[in-house]
Order: sequence, then C-alpha cells, then structure tokens
Amino acid sequence: MSDSVTIRLPGAPRGKGRHRAQLVQRAGQKPRIHSHPDEKTEIYEGALRVAAGFVMRGRPLLAGPLAVEMFAFLPIPASFSKRKRLDAIERRLRPTTKPDWDNIAKVIDALNKVVWADDAAVVDGTVRKFYGEKPELVIVVRALEPQAGRIAA
Repeated sequence: MSDSVTIRLPGAPRGKGRHRAQLVQRAGQKPRIHSHPDEKTEIYEGALRVAAGFVMRGRPLLAGPLAVEMFAFLPIPASFSKRKRLDAIERRLRPTTKPDWDNIAKVIDALNKVVWADDAAVVDGTVRKFYGEKPELVIVVRALEPQAGRIAA
C-alpha cells in the first residue's frame, strides 16, 4: 500500500473564507458576538471531505510527519486573448489573482479525521497556482516516514 494519497476536487479552487460575526442580543442579557464559518467555505470543505473519503475508503489514516503539495488549477478567464490563453495553458503565465495561496492552504482543515488525525502532522507544504482548462484542486499527501504504525480509521 502506498504511503501517499492524491485527492482531486473538480471545479474552481476556493480559499478558506473568513468567519462571519453577528451581534446577538437576547432580552435581559448582555449583547454578545456570535461567530460562524463562511457558508461557501463549509460547502467547499464538505466536497473536499467527500473526495478525500472516496480516495481513503478502506485505508487507515496517514500518521507521522506528512508533506502536502497543493495544485490549484484556476479557470482561464474568457477575456484572455488567444496568445495569453496559450501562455496560461503552457504555464508561462500564472494567476496572481484570488484566492490567495495561504487561504487555499487552509482548506486542508477539511482533511482532519479523513486523511490524517490532525493537520498538525503536516510538517512540509506547498501551494502552487496555475491556470487550467479544467479547473480543479489537486492535493498530494505524502508520508515522510514508512507507515508501519498507521492509525486505524
């Protein structure tokens, strides 16, 4: 059994959105701030969990130090000229638009308890943004040590 996992999520990659805050005041109580996750982020992370669960079915969780490589293939804008589109396809032109690379990296929280027990095990990681004719997020998780003592799912 391989000590690496590749997860593919079709569609335009999303970064983790900010939590939303709402002032809540009930009769006879002090006002308080209620924080809740961004709805689009929850939907995207749910889809990522499903994709990872499909890849991990029957496999134990990865353990020990892990390396994560993320490849975000963003849609090529329709406004690009033929030349610019070709440059994007051939990777001579890279996206400098949102989502930010660090917010893309944060979506790996969705892989907790699906691919690994806790993302604290990730000791090395990269995020690369490209344009792609088929937008998708590809995540490659690699164990840096043999997986003899894997955690049972």
